[in-house]
Amino acid sequence: MRPILALAGIVLLAACEPMPPMSSGPYYRPAPPMEPVVPEAPPMSPPMAQPPRVTPPVAPISTDPSDTCGANSLQHFVGSVAPQPFPAPGPVRVIGQGDPVTMDHNPQRLNVTVDRETRRRVVSLSCG
Repeated sequence: MRPILALAGIVLLAACEPMPPMSSGPYYRPAPPMEPVVPEAPPMSPPMAQPPRVTPPVAPISTDPSDTCGANSLQHFVGSVAPQPFPAPGPVRVIGQGDPVTMDHNPQRLNVTVDRETRRRVVSLSCG
């Protein structure tokens, strides 16, 4: 049994013998230097066409001194669906029928009161 163990030990030691360096010998040829890899730029997509910007028509400001927000010239919206954005010359406040509102008064602001059910149909227009 001992001779078999000795033989196995010799075989294992022989397998662990270092190999000759690969940088020498008749078949050694150094690898060519590597060139840096430059990734290709992705193809440029054509610019997206922007839809033309449409500005809603703005009603002219009334010459009536009591109509400071232009509500008289916009009365034709009463009974129709309120456009988005509302075409007023100044600030607009949309109020639901019966909703609580602040009491700050701004004569240039148009108050658009809409119906309670759908909150879309114009019920009245006033300044303040």
